[in-house]
Amino acid sequence: MKNSSIRELILSDQEGRLALTDEIINLYRLEKWSKAFTLMTAGYRDQLDPEDFASPGVSFNAVTVAILGEAKARVFKKSAQPGETLHVHVAGETRPHTQTFIKILARIYAAHGFTVHLRAKVKTTPIWYSSFGVFYSGYQSGDNLTASHSQFFKGGWKPMDGYGKQLVEQEEDIIREVRSIVASKASIPLAFWEANPLILSDFDVTPAYVEYQKSVVPHSAVEEIANAGKQGFRCAVCTVGGSMKNTTARIFEAMSIPTGEDGLIQYFYDEEDSQYHKIGQVEGENFGVDPTKKQIYRNIGAQEKLSEHSADIVFLWDPDGDRFNMVTTAPSQKADFYREQGLEVEVLPDKEQCIVYFTPNQIYFMLSSFRLEKLAQSGQLNEYDWFMASSVTTSRALDELARAHRIPLVHVKVGFKYWGNFAEWLESRSGTETLVPAGKMALDEKVEIGKKPRLIIMCEESGGAVFGGTSLVSNAADTKHLVGIREKDGFQLGFLSLSLAARLYTGKQSFADYYCDNIERYAIKSKFFHRHDERLYDERLTGGAREKAVAEAEAKKHRIMDFFKQLAKDFQNGASAESIQAALNSHIATPGESLPAPSRLCLIGESVLEGTYLEFDTFWVVVRASGTDAVLRYYVEGENRDDIRHYQGLLVGLNIS
Repeated sequence: MKNSSIRELILSDQEGRLALTDEIINLYRLEKWSKAFTLMTAGYRDQLDPEDFASPGVSFNAVTVAILGEAKARVFKKSAQPGETLHVHVAGETRPHTQTFIKILARIYAAHGFTVHLRAKVKTTPIWYSSFGVFYSGYQSGDNLTASHSQFFKGGWKPMDGYGKQLVEQEEDIIREVRSIVASKASIPLAFWEANPLILSDFDVTPAYVEYQKSVVPHSAVEEIANAGKQGFRCAVCTVGGSMKNTTARIFEAMSIPTGEDGLIQYFYDEEDSQYHKIGQVEGENFGVDPTKKQIYRNIGAQEKLSEHSADIVFLWDPDGDRFNMVTTAPSQKADFYREQGLEVEVLPDKEQCIVYFTPNQIYFMLSSFRLEKLAQSGQLNEYDWFMASSVTTSRALDELARAHRIPLVHVKVGFKYWGNFAEWLESRSGTETLVPAGKMALDEKVEIGKKPRLIIMCEESGGAVFGGTSLVSNAADTKHLVGIREKDGFQLGFLSLSLAARLYTGKQSFADYYCDNIERYAIKSKFFHRHDERLYDERLTGGAREKAVAEAEAKKHRIMDFFKQLAKDFQNGASAESIQAALNSHIATPGESLPAPSRLCLIGESVLEGTYLEFDTFWVVVRASGTDAVLRYYVEGENRDDIRHYQGLLVGLNIS
């Protein structure tokens, strides 16, 4: 089969088979691809060709997507009960070729006898909507085609289980099947497309999702939003490519929150665009569309909307809706004070209001404070065993807040699938078990959670979170119950922010003042956080240049991560803090500079790439390899802004040969 024939087969509506002949295997370099294939923090991501869905010059294409679908179909069929009908949901966001890839997967699943559920009424689907819908509907699995915040020239496949969680237990089985499919030169079946009784456009869980949110954000908060709207409150929402527009507009409508040009919610950059309106492309470099990056939130026009008073607050969602950020205003005369508290402020000439940019960590802190305050006022804080959870790279301001309210906080490894693992233990534990097993946490800690658990927040530093309510999340059959859904829910994060924004608007208080008041109220020390991404290679490279760059990057990544891993092992085996300090300082590139002695070191996970945690007297550091981008990440947080930047620079610059 030639490459042109593959295109014809994929675009056809007729039944057919994709035969992995020697010609195709060689053209697409499938032996090499399959041997390197793995599922990472966010499923599978790799380079795609925006101009050609079947390009053999990149790793994410029609052929590899077909292999992924075939592998997953085989794994789920093996575990199915005799006579069981398997149901799968397939969806995706707006990046190039998504609808074509959805069609490929749907045809393969249908050919294997699965009932396939595609989105009803709208084309694009945020990841949290897929996750909630798979769980609520009782399907065995789902797929969402997304590379989230990555550049438009990267494709992604996130497979999920029946709870809506990214696949974990089946990861190794799928990897083995991928390699077996290529090695055996398999022929992959594709069912007919038009009017196929196994391919249904019936996936719509908006009413159930709205009902679920009522236990998280009470009706009184919705009334507060409506009241603020009557007083003139307006929220501008940038959906960065449009994937969130059609879904969230329907949800807001169901909540009686008006959208549109004259509505309380006013969208912009909301047309579906496979290149995300070129947002994030700055001075010849493509930074992706992560709303927590300065190249994004400072370049969408938020300043104009706020300074011209066409909006009181600006929200940002990334393409698949799992990351969120916001931009607001505050009195200019207090700009220096805000900066002292760790906020990013931009003073505009001749304006009474300055622009305030928040980090996800700061948003989490405000929303958690807000929720705790509301629960205390209603008396519900003492009715359940509330707890908080965060990734190990998230601000310790949440830990300080949790201690102040005497509720437990659990640190999990980076990657929302690890939240899912922890939540599954929590929901299925025995009647007397309250101590969290060490294997469910990222750090060596002792945490107990009571028998009526309810979630304040689960969050990751990178901009995603989920909240639980007074009621557990139930499926349609009321046979399964969750403390929180299994994906980062950008709508929920935005909705809670909208609730707080409405309250502050009617109370004539800025978000900046609310944040600073709570920092002072709880005497928070962890105010200064910074993440440095050390780029390993240019992901735009192709062909031999890319292969060479990737090989060099892999060698550098493992060299650095192995160095920190060995330090952690030495510390665990009894090495003194002074000897660890000496080992670190022996690699500092700048003469006369030094790092202090660490008080604690530990590995975050079983894989060296999951990172190492280092704790010092006034700051902490995590060094880890990203599971989604070609970078090493250095996270640092502490009590002094200048100190953390200085020490972070020393760690990034270590001469590790």
